[in-house]
Amino acid sequence: MPPSPYRLLWLEMAERQYLDLSDDTRALVDDHLTLLESNPASLPDAIYDSASDQWSAPIGEQGLMLYAVVHEPATVIVLRLIAF
Repeated sequence: MPPSPYRLLWLEMAERQYLDLSDDTRALVDDHLTLLESNPASLPDAIYDSASDQWSAPIGEQGLMLYAVVHEPATVIVLRLIAF
């Protein structure tokens, strides 16, 4: 399997929030991250906010993921995971 075009970088806060999620919600986040690693614009429900240069995407009906995309070097930065 070839390496993913984008690497993932987690803020410490986001990593702690991920560990606090339920197993089902973590699985949804993992699915999102797999898509983001190959193409950061691939999440159909993601919304880009140009003022903050950040993306937000729903995690099913369980929460919201905030992330940023850097193209050089190709990186997706997981900023926050908010559970509802």
